[in-house]
Amino acid sequence: MANRKKKQERLRKNPPPLPYKVQLMLKAKGITGKPEDTREEDIKPFPTDNVWDEMFCTWPRMSLEEALACLRQHYHPTMLNDSNAIVKLKIEFNMMTGKKDKYIEPFSKMVPLFHSFERGVVEKSVLVFAKTIEEQNAAVEAGAKKAGGSDLIDDIAKGKLDVIDFDYFLAHDDIAIELKPLLGILRDQFPKKQLGTVGTDMVKMVKTFSNGQLLEVLKPKPTLGTKEDPTFGYCEAMVGRLEMSDDNISTNVSTVLESLAEAGPRKDVGFIPRVKIFIDDRLENKFSLHHKIISDKKYKDFVKAAQPVTDKKAVKEKKAAKA
Repeated sequence: MANRKKKQERLRKNPPPLPYKVQLMLKAKGITGKPEDTREEDIKPFPTDNVWDEMFCTWPRMSLEEALACLRQHYHPTMLNDSNAIVKLKIEFNMMTGKKDKYIEPFSKMVPLFHSFERGVVEKSVLVFAKTIEEQNAAVEAGAKKAGGSDLIDDIAKGKLDVIDFDYFLAHDDIAIELKPLLGILRDQFPKKQLGTVGTDMVKMVKTFSNGQLLEVLKPKPTLGTKEDPTFGYCEAMVGRLEMSDDNISTNVSTVLESLAEAGPRKDVGFIPRVKIFIDDRLENKFSLHHKIISDKKYKDFVKAAQPVTDKKAVKEKKAAKA
């Protein structure tokens, strides 16, 4: 009994720590602290010189060329030794629609890659329907296996061409009405505008379905200690390899961002606020990019304030504001 009393007194003075899961549960409920946000808060100021402490300043924004130079340096054979690694993007989304309590649901989208690279995916065969010879030739040059007009439709309808050899069927707007005889033959593969298989830019469509990639925009599931944020979404995309030229990777990056921006709301809510470029998890930090499509208002305001004012009227207004 004496030993038991001593033990109880010792535990009262020095209680054992709570299990980690219990700590997270209490934190999520706001009992022992504020739950963490899903996305990283951007409340710190920009550095005033070229040497700064990351603890007190916001994350750096780099151009694509600067970020690729950093990645090539880190993955040089003398360091992480992967000089032709696949370059990836982590794209963050603001899933607000502009209406109260209404958010964009997770979605998937096929995006084109105008400069293809080896990524372990088999290239798909595409058949294109187009009226003009120019559109047909452009589709074949872009990578279509076969392209044709009304004669091609008749051959498929009469069974002269086996459609099982093709993975996707694309059609130009000017010939879409003439495809009705193929509805029972193509079935689920029948070109439709809602699926993105009917349009006017045949080169982009062929690149999308022959060598493009399917991107899944997801919302993270709430976990213990993390606050649920219905406005946050993300996806990862492959845009090239380190040995590719900066221009080719830049084209792929711009194409991916433009294609995803098309799925955003009509109202400007800053659909893509942040994009990070990386290789894999061997580097803890990912390099954030600045780009014309990225809605980084804080960075754009910082750049605008840093530019010299040359207009006389603007100079007077600035002096008056300071006074």
